[in-house]
Amino acid sequence: MPDPVVPTLGAQSFSCPYCGALSHQDWFRVFLDPYTEDFTPFSKAEANDKILSVRKNPSVENAPRIIEHLQRVASGRMFRYEHERPDYHTTELQNSSFSLCYSCGEFAVWVSDDLIFPARTYTFKPHPDMPAEIATDFNEAASIVDLSPRGAAALLRLCIQKLMPILGEKGKNIDEDIGSLVKKGLDVSIQEVLDIVRVIGNNAVHPGQIELRDDKGTAATLFDLVNMIVERMISVPKKTKELFKRLPAGARAAIEKRDKKP
Repeated sequence: MPDPVVPTLGAQSFSCPYCGALSHQDWFRVFLDPYTEDFTPFSKAEANDKILSVRKNPSVENAPRIIEHLQRVASGRMFRYEHERPDYHTTELQNSSFSLCYSCGEFAVWVSDDLIFPARTYTFKPHPDMPAEIATDFNEAASIVDLSPRGAAALLRLCIQKLMPILGEKGKNIDEDIGSLVKKGLDVSIQEVLDIVRVIGNNAVHPGQIELRDDKGTAATLFDLVNMIVERMISVPKKTKELFKRLPAGARAAIEKRDKKP
């Protein structure tokens, strides 16, 4: 099962915090419409009381419609309601927004970059071939990503730093290590992956590069990158050696003899 796409402010799609589906998201701004003195918000309990009151009074105009509306209020879930009056509100509540899941039709509440409601925990698993000491940091990052995306991102950068000596590098300067790996014939796609980690870590924004922040979306990207590096730099060579060992002894000897030729 693939890792979830963590909800990110303004993203066109992500794994819905309600239904879990990777779904398209519509975004909405928030405008302020003050309550009048004789009309204030009411709770779910008050909505249920009003439903009983309307049902006891069959003469109430549009009773079925009123009851349906009150039942939606009593459910506690957010929903869209179109007012009949043609008011146009000009006071917008900045740094607040709502996303609407195309799959389940539920609204999520955002304040600035943070998903406030509903809360959801996302699970990220280390690659099976990840060295144990690095998997420990990876799992710790996964355990705190919802509470501290910045802390998780820092741990994941540490994972990259610790991987470098395993790949034959010094592990002190990621930029120098990347350059060394390139000279050794590092695959271009892996070079790009490592450079992304370096750029995120240094907050170095250059022309043509996208600034990535220490939010849940950035942390999720780093989880994927760490696993990708392990797959390409550890798992693929390991699998290649295993396949080579399956060759007949004569074939292996012939290949080794060929490779020894100047």
